Amino acid sequence: MSAIRDAQTKDGWRLRPADLIDIDGLHALAASPLVYRYLFDGAPPDKEFITRRVAESVANAGETGLGMWFLENVPTRYAGCVELRPYPFSRSAELTYLLDPHNWGQGLALSMAWTVITHAFFSSQIDSVVAGTDLANTASLAVMRRLGMRFHKDVQYPLGAGVEYVLHRDDLGPQPKPVLIPLADNMQAKAYARSPGVPPS
Repeated sequence: MSAIRDAQTKDGWRLRPADLIDIDGLHALAASPLVYRYLFDGAPPDKEFITRRVAESVANAGETGLGMWFLENVPTRYAGCVELRPYPFSRSAELTYLLDPHNWGQGLALSMAWTVITHAFFSSQIDSVVAGTDLANTASLAVMRRLGMRFHKDVQYPLGAGVEYVLHRDDLGPQPKPVLIPLADNMQAKAYARSPGVPPS
């Protein structure tokens, strides 16, 4: 059970676990050209891919520390998405995230990422988190470095050269520590979705 629990941040942000009803919302978020520029091989993902990704994440969720979460507040249901999925190495997870361009420049990507990394390290099954990006994606590279991640290896993506960075459980991590975003459980998320001003799923 994660210790990252609170009502909400001062701006009302929270991370709620993904559900199969979120497929359309994630598909719409991922279809923004500024979002998929360095994701999904630089093209808008089809709905079948998103459906499979959400279903896999829902299946991975639980006490393992893996899963997918959506960033939301009362007026915005799909402000961003962050995911920890299995990585080929034992006891490792791969971090991915995306954020609506309207919310760029507020430190939310850093806080989302650090929140789920902290959540993963609370579990007894994840010892390291890996993230990768194209070299041209300087914003994501900066987030990885601010998380305290270190170079892991060079990789080749469909869009060109990239790198992977890694953070281990015993590493120092980001300095200073980013603000943690509260994690809602499934029951809290469903109640929150019924709050006034929250668009229906």
